Amino acid sequence: MANPSSPYDWQSHNPRVELPRPDVGRIAETLHEGGSAVVLGGRGMGKSVTLHQIRRVLEQNGSTRVLLIPAPPPELTVRACLDQLAFHLKVAPGAINSRTLVDAWFDRSDAPERLVLLFDEFDRYAEKGDPAAVPAGRGFFNDLEATRRDVPGLGVMATGSLGIFVVRDVLGSSFLSRALHVRLRPFDRGDAAVLARPFSDRGLALDEQVLDVLHLATGGIPALITFGLQELWHLDRTAEESDVTAIFSAFSRDHAAYLQDLMRSVTDPRLSEAPRRVLDYIRQTAGPVPRSKLEEVMTPANGSLSLELIDVLQLLEAAGLVRIEGSLFHDNPVRVRPVVSILDLPASSEEVDDLAGLLRRDLVTLLGKLHRGSVDFFRPGRGGADKRLVPESVFSAHLALGFELMGWRVEREAQSASGRTDLNLRRNGADETVLVEVKIWGRNDYRDAHRQIERYWTAGVRGAAVVHLTDADVDGWGERCRRECLDSAGLTVKEAAIVAGSPVSAHFAVSSTAGGMTVSVDHYLLRLPRK
Repeated sequence: MANPSSPYDWQSHNPRVELPRPDVGRIAETLHEGGSAVVLGGRGMGKSVTLHQIRRVLEQNGSTRVLLIPAPPPELTVRACLDQLAFHLKVAPGAINSRTLVDAWFDRSDAPERLVLLFDEFDRYAEKGDPAAVPAGRGFFNDLEATRRDVPGLGVMATGSLGIFVVRDVLGSSFLSRALHVRLRPFDRGDAAVLARPFSDRGLALDEQVLDVLHLATGGIPALITFGLQELWHLDRTAEESDVTAIFSAFSRDHAAYLQDLMRSVTDPRLSEAPRRVLDYIRQTAGPVPRSKLEEVMTPANGSLSLELIDVLQLLEAAGLVRIEGSLFHDNPVRVRPVVSILDLPASSEEVDDLAGLLRRDLVTLLGKLHRGSVDFFRPGRGGADKRLVPESVFSAHLALGFELMGWRVEREAQSASGRTDLNLRRNGADETVLVEVKIWGRNDYRDAHRQIERYWTAGVRGAAVVHLTDADVDGWGERCRRECLDSAGLTVKEAAIVAGSPVSAHFAVSSTAGGMTVSVDHYLLRLPRK
């Protein structure tokens, strides 16, 4: 099949396939009326794309001219900022303030009634530049804000992340104090489906499972979703869940610097460690968090930037790292939780000689992540019906990504009567393997998990695990699972210890004999909260 030109480019600010942001109209109206606005968003959240969308809306009105200043000048001084503005306005440089430049622009015979200035990369204006000079971020934007207030028809907008708070609190900014503030949010599953429509036009539509795995790998961060779609487009066949796993396992290696930059957009030890500490704490907890505990985690303050708790949570949300429900100002506890993505999965684990023991340790770590981010593993209900857990294959694909990032080499078993949810894991190129099977309680052949492992067992297998999942409140689930899935099959079962702090409901060590070999399997029971 011919591979048509890809409509996706994750590094483009003018994508061929895009989604309009819900706040674009409100921002454009504010700017059209001579107001100011600021868009808060982390790296990859679509700030530049949003700017281009706002520009298109404003330019539909023939009486408005829009100028985009994509980045500050290399030499960060007030003079350099003014000269750069003069360049974009196409007026003579050398003015002592922005009012002179803007007046010169409006005085031209062909000037429209309104002028809107859009500034991207606002964080870079937070850099101090020459320590002996007036900080450019404060000097230039405060001057520009004074001009905006005095000149009818002038609107000003900027986009940024942590640097917004630097300009506000360290440098001081009357521009930021008066501006309309908007936070970008990640795309949801429906947004991803809309972005993927070109695959349907091509005859290779992405099914729900692939979109589920894509959303769980990216956390809805627009740049990461676009990267995934860009890579899937190169396939000349229908994409599978394992393709998404492979793409983002490679992304974590090939674009590690991008992920580091994404995190630096919300936390910088030179400025403040508060966002990182709050994020780490949220990732360690499940469910609402007491406001007092979050404030305690933020202290002692370090760096030059002092942030309020609301600032930190809004910053983390605008970076696609946490989701917040309810009121940030009034709720206690705060309903905040981590977003499931490659940014939330653990880094590589330490080597140990016991391959089965390493599987137990790493799997328990990943199950803790599943539990804390459980809400993301539900598909929205259809027609008012209750939401439902994603299929087993989606859980397996996400676990596969987690294992890959922790240093395992993961293979998906070939299609067979037992399905294809099994994971075959190797370490450091060794021939020995361990197996993982995922079962959702009450679905498909969930009672037959151990027998499936037996059918995959070979002389090179050193251990295996079965993960039993449910979102239901099953009375006596542990004993019921043991009775229905294990004892009834005549297996040797003993209750194993549960790792302290683990959300695992029960852990059984099960053994049997198959083909003259001893089959040893750890069965883990994990209940996933619906909210």
